[in-house]
Amino acid sequence: MISDLEGPRSLPLIALVGRPNVGKSSLFNRLTRTRAALVDDTPGLTRDRQYGTATVAGRSFRVVDTGGFEQTVEASVTAAMREQTLVAIEEADGIIFVADAQSGPLADDWAVAELLRRSGKPLVCAINKAEGKTGQERALEFHCLGLHPLLMISATHAMGMESLINQLFQQWQGATEATAEAAEEEAGEDAPVPPEEEDVRVAVVGCPNAGKSTLLNRILGESRLVVSDMPGTTRDAIDLPVQDDKGRRFILVDTAGIRKKSRISLRIEKYSVLAAIRAMERAQVAILVLDAERGITDQDRRIANLAAEAGCGLLLAVNKWDMMQRAAVVQQRETGERSRRGSGEKQFLEAVQQAFPQFTHAPVLFVSAKSGLGMRALLPTALRVWESNRLRISTGALNRWLNEATTQHPPPRLGGRVVKIRYATQVAVNPPTLVLFTNREVEVQESYRRYLENQLRSHFAFVGATIRILFRASSGSNPYAPKEGTG
Repeated sequence: MISDLEGPRSLPLIALVGRPNVGKSSLFNRLTRTRAALVDDTPGLTRDRQYGTATVAGRSFRVVDTGGFEQTVEASVTAAMREQTLVAIEEADGIIFVADAQSGPLADDWAVAELLRRSGKPLVCAINKAEGKTGQERALEFHCLGLHPLLMISATHAMGMESLINQLFQQWQGATEATAEAAEEEAGEDAPVPPEEEDVRVAVVGCPNAGKSTLLNRILGESRLVVSDMPGTTRDAIDLPVQDDKGRRFILVDTAGIRKKSRISLRIEKYSVLAAIRAMERAQVAILVLDAERGITDQDRRIANLAAEAGCGLLLAVNKWDMMQRAAVVQQRETGERSRRGSGEKQFLEAVQQAFPQFTHAPVLFVSAKSGLGMRALLPTALRVWESNRLRISTGALNRWLNEATTQHPPPRLGGRVVKIRYATQVAVNPPTLVLFTNREVEVQESYRRYLENQLRSHFAFVGATIRILFRASSGSNPYAPKEGTG
């Protein structure tokens, strides 16, 4: 069973709660010293829970940013955001209630205050945007909510951060220190510390409304992300730490759907798309979620190319496949024809090969995020792609392969002159990068580069990895060529 690993469990979790557009995401970024949460003047920008780790005034803790809490829950997305906030309050060890000094107390502030009072959790009321004399005077109006202590802060100007955290930690009365001491006693002073295994970082990408958030909720086993039929529901790139049945740790990154540039009109959506691209640049594997009902689009191809440019290994997850199976059954009943088992998968695989001729090495899984079809294979396959993207080949083995490949199919002549590839070496992983040294400065034809890449994949079993092959001129001879008479 997969479990959530959102930061060290010895660290307390602080939830940032408040109505929309009071500065919760700005405070999250200030505390975590990151730009992980999108910030804009548009209300309701944050929708999913966003986790991070912070250290302020010598105290370390986890922090979770939440969507704005509103009394009105008519819209499905607003209701889902409210549900996400309630989950964050339930799991938090302490709460920072964030309000806006510039607007004064509003009806939703009263609703949030009452909710937090009933939670019984340690609580600090942070009146944001309280910079300047006017801001501090207006912040005093929030005493009417009856929440104490009440602190005046400015997330934008880093005002009051230390006092805020110190006040909240005082309500724990040393619980954090006691937890750390208990952990040390249990481990023992002389207990060896095993080396930490590197997390597998996976970006889940695709077009809007392909089912990325639903797929991640299925993996997590909970409604962790807001899901709606409305395209563009996800805006932040959300890090989701999980582990599989064997204890292997993954960081799954939910991203906003990437539209065509011509269709990106809102400033917020442009930020979301940039966050998705940055998420791929930081990941080792990209799961491209395809909509089986919609089929493969030009934008799916563009996203696959973006993943390759970022150096990610690639895995294709064909979502909503249960709907395709149901449609096939209905068609069989209407026509009376019986199709062979797996014929639908075969046809879609052929479409994938035609749409992604340069990504035929990428594994293809047929899944349904709603029903769970094929989902158990997703993380193990992503791990195989991750391992392939980190594969390092010894120089000797690499040059034995190169000798076989160039003997079987020599490089084409250029300008009437023979092109020789003397030797090769691998210079990097993530993605695997090879440098092939030639007898002179030439532009090796793209078709021959693809031939070498395909031969390399078949020889060393690279699964889904992005391989980069570079050519460099070298005046020396091949140091790895077999000696005469040695066979």
